[in-house]
Amino acid sequence: MDFGPVQPPGCQGKVDILFVISRLGTMVTEQTQLLASFPGFIDTIEQELEGFDVHILTANPDGLWPGKYVCETGDGACKDYFPNCGPTAMDYQCGVYPELVTKCDEVLGAGLTFNTGGYAANKLCDLHGGHRYIVGDEPDMAGAFECIAKVGVSGDDAMGDAMIAAISPKLNGVGGCNEGFLRDDALLVVVLITDTNDTESQSFDKTQYEAIVAAKGDADAVVMLAVVPQPLGDAEPVPGCSYDNTPPPLFGELFSRFSYTVVGDTCASSYAPFFDEAVGKISEACESFVPQ
Repeated sequence: MDFGPVQPPGCQGKVDILFVISRLGTMVTEQTQLLASFPGFIDTIEQELEGFDVHILTANPDGLWPGKYVCETGDGACKDYFPNCGPTAMDYQCGVYPELVTKCDEVLGAGLTFNTGGYAANKLCDLHGGHRYIVGDEPDMAGAFECIAKVGVSGDDAMGDAMIAAISPKLNGVGGCNEGFLRDDALLVVVLITDTNDTESQSFDKTQYEAIVAAKGDADAVVMLAVVPQPLGDAEPVPGCSYDNTPPPLFGELFSRFSYTVVGDTCASSYAPFFDEAVGKISEACESFVPQ
């Protein structure tokens, strides 16, 4: 009793949300579902967490800027569709956009603010505050998120490597591409969205877990979310969907190390139920959060 209340301080509404989204050619449906579900996800978090204060970053999944490789090469789409890149990238501005690329646009794990190529936003994101991530007082939260999360399908993915790079001291420290994104007194929420196995990363679940814990100081200060292929089982396959019938499930070994996790299905007709369940986990983790 001499020590007073023992209730953890909680996250007090502070949540840093890291999205890592594959931009392989099969990801059109998944990105569309994500954008449709996002407004409800954020609204529910705001209702559940008193003192709502978020940072939202979408990490570069492959360390490339797709516009350079897809649209500006001699045999690229611009050759046939100049001054844009064809039906899936009508807003791309050939000869203009490459001049606007910065060093951080080509860094693995850096916040994406200039998504280009097929089915991408194809514009520079004008984020409130001037960071490479969204902040809680962003006046157009849905529009800002569409700009950073509509990553397109003109690239690759190294999901695990991008995740740990995004929260690394190098990128989050002074002068880093993601400077200020990761806060000591905020809960970290990681959202992985892909429809293929992560074959490009050089890291494995143990090193990924250790990097995340090193960044936050406590595994219980992290909520891990993933929308990934699920086993088909006896169900009828959904045309165009990928399934994963090989145990362990995608990211299963990594997620087994954390207390707060939710896994959704890339083939679901809506991602809204997944995000509703995710908010419950975020709220639960927030209540027991102890800043390190």
